[in-house]
Amino acid sequence: MSKCFLFCLATMVSLAMFQPSAHAMNAGRYYYFISDSCIPKGPQTPEERGVATPDVMLFEVLPAGISDYMINMNTAALINYNEEGQDYLTGLEEEQVYTAGQVAQNTKYTQHDFMLQREAIGLKTLINILNAFSQHQADKGYFYKKLLSITDPSTRFKAVTRVRLTDVAQNNKMQLTEYASRYYVLDNQGTASSTPFIEVDHGKALREDIHSTNSPYRIYTKHGVCGERWVP
Repeated sequence: MSKCFLFCLATMVSLAMFQPSAHAMNAGRYYYFISDSCIPKGPQTPEERGVATPDVMLFEVLPAGISDYMINMNTAALINYNEEGQDYLTGLEEEQVYTAGQVAQNTKYTQHDFMLQREAIGLKTLINILNAFSQHQADKGYFYKKLLSITDPSTRFKAVTRVRLTDVAQNNKMQLTEYASRYYVLDNQGTASSTPFIEVDHGKALREDIHSTNSPYRIYTKHGVCGERWVP
């Protein structure tokens, strides 16, 4: 057995051990449909389903390289954010890192994490960002009170924005389980706090207006929302 064969075999084994395994995804546009964790709910005939289901594109999965992907969120659906807030989130998608899908703990489902942002920002930048996100008076009041607790204007924050899709083993469907920005206070050594100073749930903002407040289907968008891939 040649030395070259042994070296190549060892290299292949090493790569298999230390590289994260990529999980295939179906690229395409995913539209909202009435479900409970991607299990269909509500009317099922095409005609009735079309009437009851709002036509909302949630996200688009795009291939990026041989085994990688990118995500484009429908930031225009965040109707309670101003235009600057929508544009800001869209801008974060231009340079993103897809973390290879991993099987979630205690479940058989695969989670796909898209890291849209991981950077340090200053207090002034954070204030401007939150102003663009906070159109509800309740949100404005919460952010205002939190920001008042910062006494040092030179305080910096670690900004992390992530999208998580969960493959729940339903054909051409993907659960949007997380879409959020979190801001962690950095200490003098540049170490981030273990808990976020402020967290903004974009996923909640995206889904809360899909159904009207008196809709019987609004209950299914309370904790998550499922996208169904459009197949021509």
